[in-house]
Amino acid sequence: MRRLLLSSIALLGLLAATPASADIILDTTGQGGTGNNVIFSSVFDNRLILGKLNGQNEEVVRFRDLTPVQDPLNPFGGATNGNDIKIFNTVDLDITVFDRDNLQQLGVTRDVFSIKGDGTLFMRVTALESDGTFKDFNFSQVLTNGQNGFDFKAINGEYIWDVDLRVVGGTIQDFEHFRIDVRAVPGPVAGVPEPGTWAMMLIGFLFVSLFRYRKARQEGTQFRWFSAAPWRSA
Repeated sequence: MRRLLLSSIALLGLLAATPASADIILDTTGQGGTGNNVIFSSVFDNRLILGKLNGQNEEVVRFRDLTPVQDPLNPFGGATNGNDIKIFNTVDLDITVFDRDNLQQLGVTRDVFSIKGDGTLFMRVTALESDGTFKDFNFSQVLTNGQNGFDFKAINGEYIWDVDLRVVGGTIQDFEHFRIDVRAVPGPVAGVPEPGTWAMMLIGFLFVSLFRYRKARQEGTQFRWFSAAPWRSA
């Protein structure tokens, strides 16, 4: 009995140490996507450009230039390239999505875009996980001549919350063909325990049972998993 309990405790300890699954997938083989095109809306200031979704959706997409020093001869800017937004001349581009009033940040399940530039592109995707926490995923790719396609997908009930594109040894000359799949504003997460929490609860239960088992043996009484309910007479 004691060995069984100790083995169960060890197994549950490993379960408690295992993090919850969380994934952001990057596909660079093609540019799919079923979401809405992001089109140019306005230049908010010299470091922030606003886009919006075409069609019935009017969510706002913020393109913020985080480049430490701007080149006055090649300033950060944005315009319409056909039916898509076109962002140019940046080294560090941060992208977030807000509701149509530009107040409440939203999560998306897919980001599809292409980049023309040089240098090595470092991509940090911040995911809003199903338990309400945030986790960063990091990717990198050397930019080649022409357009480089990227397709980020959020799985396991997550949302893409923030995307930061930073180039080392080069510049993002063109960012375009941007499509996103927007979902409803992530609401408060219900209080469902994580697997690690369940494991810790079971470990506590097993420790209590082991204590009661040893006490019963010392007193020469019969061990029972559950004692009588408090509202019942002995």
